[in-house]
Amino acid sequence: MKNTYSSAFVNRFTRKWGTQKYSVDPYITGYHFMKWVKLPNSLITYASQIDDGKGGLPRTSTVADVLSSLCLQVTIPTGTVNRAEFYGLGNIRSAVPSNVDWDNTVTIRFLELSGLPIYKIISGWVRLIRDYRVGVSPLKNDGYGKKNYAATAYYWTTSPDGQTVEFAACLAGLFPLKDPIDSFGHDITAYDKLEIDIDFNVDYIYRDTWVYNQVKNYSTFTNHSSFDYSGDIS
Repeated sequence: MKNTYSSAFVNRFTRKWGTQKYSVDPYITGYHFMKWVKLPNSLITYASQIDDGKGGLPRTSTVADVLSSLCLQVTIPTGTVNRAEFYGLGNIRSAVPSNVDWDNTVTIRFLELSGLPIYKIISGWVRLIRDYRVGVSPLKNDGYGKKNYAATAYYWTTSPDGQTVEFAACLAGLFPLKDPIDSFGHDITAYDKLEIDIDFNVDYIYRDTWVYNQVKNYSTFTNHSSFDYSGDIS
């Protein structure tokens, strides 16, 4: 950890700290990354049904790279601590925690490209869950189950060096909650890039030590490969 808690306690009055002694570095937002590590095995099959037949998404690993690279924004759900209240004389109140209610929706914003890879991936994903032509899932022979239609992804933020991990989470049980076909109703007077917001179900948001350790490996590899100027970076 870059900061020590004792440094933050030094100047509680002005909240201005030193540059060398008792320095405090703020958390800077905007440096976030995703890595999709598990996707449905049949996703390519159903995404290709929406393709033009040229095979623009030939492998599941390609889909994972596309989703990771085109991620612009991630909204993480929160947990709400509910309470049971007790009333006394004159309506004086006290309370104890009753349960924690976790929202189970993650929203991810993607940049769409020419060729519509995001639309094809997400729409194909929805199709393998329920084919819009017949209303049932095409996953057969005991293939229908969460392990065959859900995904797992790692999400983390870093300091501005792009490598030092600040926050890390493993998002498990992901599957899209809409087909983004509504993104393609256009106005002849409106010209702009297309960014698609997709709500995903999430079952678990792990934030344990093993998540940070795994993410450190991904972060180091991504950072080093980005600074490898030995090849063509054009």
